[in-house]
Formats: sequence, structure tokens, C-alpha cells
Amino acid sequence: MNACVWVLLPALGMLLQTVRPDAAPGAAARRFEPPEPIAVVEDRSIREASGIVASRRWPGLLYVHNDSGDQPRVFVVDRSGRTRAVLHLKGAENVDWEDIAIAPGATGGVDVCVADIGDNAGRRTDLRLYRFAEPDELRRHVESPASAPAASRPPTVEITPRAYALRYEDGPRNAEAFFVHPATGHGYVLTKREDGQTEVYRLDAPWKTEGENVLRRIAIIRLPPGLPAANMVTAADIAAGGRHVAVRTYGGGIELSLPDGTGPEDFDSIFARPYSRLLLAAEEQGEGLCYSHDGRALLTIGEKRRPELYESRLAEPAGQEASAPAGSGE
Repeated sequence: MNACVWVLLPALGMLLQTVRPDAAPGAAARRFEPPEPIAVVEDRSIREASGIVASRRWPGLLYVHNDSGDQPRVFVVDRSGRTRAVLHLKGAENVDWEDIAIAPGATGGVDVCVADIGDNAGRRTDLRLYRFAEPDELRRHVESPASAPAASRPPTVEITPRAYALRYEDGPRNAEAFFVHPATGHGYVLTKREDGQTEVYRLDAPWKTEGENVLRRIAIIRLPPGLPAANMVTAADIAAGGRHVAVRTYGGGIELSLPDGTGPEDFDSIFARPYSRLLLAAEEQGEGLCYSHDGRALLTIGEKRRPELYESRLAEPAGQEASAPAGSGE
């Protein structure tokens, strides 16, 4: 599809989607303000941004990666669009990196997970997750003032990630959306389908570095009726408190929510609940989405050179959800 089609998809998708207003008690639909551009990412190396997630150690910083075929690297970008550092993942390979997520780390720390799960042909047997702790080595690179003169080339930090092999229990699937629950550590993959019947697979924690980790299907999310391409899921993220999940498609997005007081053990029920519709930026092939570190906004980025970074602020108080730290659960 050409660039015009990618830009028109979000608008057409929103016109054709049907709102599901029957939100359950205690999980009323949250409202976000219309998206606003906050920066242009000038780094020419970021040419096909496919995944984005907000750092928990350094609020205001974002981890971004390119789609398939790039070097095994993650860019550390601030809200002004400036690249503060580049993480090089030693021993990793970018076959088809599609999403990036925050996960609970050891002894209360925070991990970053890169999901190499793209499979357009539906026959890959080498799916991988790469996981590493938010590196201490970043401190001296990211704690300098944002107003400080930018280096001609951002510093590179070498990272040795842990690699986890994946396999679907019922055969290959194409997917671009991945997130990790902040309390249980379970991973979740949402498949990319034209029919709007998005399958949800769970990767039970703890993950093993030896052998294969099996993804088991636990739910199907039936997206609103619309153009086939507009309903293809391209990203997902979970808010730090574990009660809200945002899902992006080419035609917009949805947010699923759990009632107050729902424990992590009941999280999977979120996929059967009514959802609210999200109006996201009409970006050229928009494939990146995440919550801000405090859960009070959604950030998006698209796959093109010099992509804009868009933000949709939460229009209503976020309560305890917004202030919950990563890995704290409810």
C-alpha cells in the first residue's frame, strides 16, 4: 500500500468502527484528548520505528526500535525527539522486531523485552524475545540536561540480553503486539489478522532460556467492524498498574480496562470485557504505541523517516493507576 493509503486508514477506520458503550461497572471507559505532535525524531537511523515503550527508571525517556533487517539495536529517545544513546544487543538478530515492552526484573528491578515475532509468511520457527535490565551504564548518558548540546553521534552502550525461543501451541502466527504484566511477569502476544479476530496468546512466567517457551491461546478480541486492513493489530501496551491495556491498529485503537480491586490473578478476564475506542494519530503505517511512564498519556510513532512523536493525554484523573510503579502490580 502506498503512503496515502496508510495515512487514510486511521480516518476511515474510525468512521466505520462501532463503539461498544456497555462498559462494566467499575471499569468505565476512559477518555483521551485528541493526539498532538510533541516532537520530530531527527535521527536518520530511526527509519522504520516499529516499537516504542516508556522507560521506568528515567521518566521521559523512550525505547524505540526499527522493524526487520536493522542492526540489533534499541534507541533511547527523549520527548524532544533527540536520541540520547543507542543500545547494541550483542548476539541478537533483528529478523522481524515488532514490539518492545517493560517487564518486572529481578529484585524489584525493571527489564526491557524486544519481541522478534513478525511472521508475514506464517512459517517462522525462530521467534525470539530478547530481555535485559534497564542498564546502569545509561545513567551518564541520559541524566545530562535535555538542553545540552547534542553529540554528533549518540553513544553506544553494549548489552548482552537473555534470549528466549518461542513457539505457538497451534502453529505459526503473524504478530506485532507484545506486552508483559507488571506483577505476574506473564507475556502476551496479540496476533495480526485482517478479519478483526485478534488472538491473544500468553507466555507463562518464568521464561526459560533453554528449549522453547510455548505460547498458549487464551482469548480472542473481536475488534469493531471496519476495513480489513484497518483492524490489523500493530502494537499493544499495559499501564504500570496492570489494569489498562491499549491496542493499536492501522485504523485507530482500543483500550481494555479492569474494575478497581481486580487482582493480577484475574487479569486475563480483561480480554472478555467491553472496550473503549481510541482516536490515535493518522500516521503513515503507524505501528508503535505505549503508555507514558505515569500512565496518563498514550504515545505513538509511525514507520517513516523523521517520524513524529504524538501524545494523547488522559482527559480524566487516572487515580492510583497512573502513579503505580513498574512491577508493583495493583
